[in-house]
Amino acid sequence: MTPSRSSRTCSSADLALALIVAAGVACAPARPPSPSPLLARPFPIQAAPSYPGALFHWIDSLAGTSNGKTIPVHRQQYVDLYGAFTVEDQAALEAFIAARADDLRRQETAAERDGPSVKFSALLGMFCAASTVDDALAQARKQLSQASYDGLAGALSHFAPKYARIWNDGAIPKAFLDRARADRSIPRLEDLLLRIVAFYDVDPRSAPPPHLALVPVPPGGGTHAEAIGPVLLLEIREGDTLADEASVIVHETSHFLWKLVSDDRQERLLAVARRLDETPPKVVPLLGEAVPTALGQGIADKMFRPRGWSLGHPWYHIPEVDLLAKRIFPLVQVTLQDGKTFDDRFVEQVYERK
Repeated sequence: MTPSRSSRTCSSADLALALIVAAGVACAPARPPSPSPLLARPFPIQAAPSYPGALFHWIDSLAGTSNGKTIPVHRQQYVDLYGAFTVEDQAALEAFIAARADDLRRQETAAERDGPSVKFSALLGMFCAASTVDDALAQARKQLSQASYDGLAGALSHFAPKYARIWNDGAIPKAFLDRARADRSIPRLEDLLLRIVAFYDVDPRSAPPPHLALVPVPPGGGTHAEAIGPVLLLEIREGDTLADEASVIVHETSHFLWKLVSDDRQERLLAVARRLDETPPKVVPLLGEAVPTALGQGIADKMFRPRGWSLGHPWYHIPEVDLLAKRIFPLVQVTLQDGKTFDDRFVEQVYERK
């Protein structure tokens, strides 16, 4: 878990990380094997436990800087295992928060120069995509100030020994993958994704395949999933099966497929929506989440967990998205069954149902 060996500067955080590796307390393989496909059709979806992503996401949750809905359960787990945050814990979290803020400021400055849009979860994606914490830190070093880098590396070194107990060599995501790969319903999920690809009318093989970065989460507070480019962070509870995660896989994969829609087509569809929308807009801001929710928490969850599925249960944590997703669910269902696409007419029908 040491920073890049190409660095000529040895900070106190670098030394701390080196000592952790020497002591063998990080409990992560030096170079984990490449992820293997969980699903092969209609495009490969890789899946593997992600220690770098899990460690970062856990500290992100403890710091309250995560996008996740499961911050309370991660914090409660920490208190149950280790008690209240110590002075040293607080200092490490403050350094982590400062590094997060520095990364966002740098992105905002670049965006002001007509650069790429700000990505709140860019650092998380970097760790989820990396094979090791070393690799992720080497990438982070390129875009953080030395002080921020030292703070981030120091926070990781501080919390890694405590997280080793929770990570437990990736036991929870590994067990999930074993169950999922043996699940006879995989062809059904692949067939559903094939229809969803046709719905978005894109070629998923034109981009790097999605990579599911699996991380553990305590029970009792649901799960969080997040698409960060081709990386899909997916929290796994002990005992979760493919049926439990099918809706989330479909939801996040839908975000991946939407990003493959050409800019021209996206603008045309948004123009149709703006023409039909009210002032102030009521539907346009919600479409980006309502459609994936109707596909995942609507169609996929009804298919794989029919006994627990209900329109009366919350599908999404934002009420407006939840309501729109349920209203357009029958339309999305019929559109998939008929082999039709996410086109102008589909958008018009969305507004007929709002």
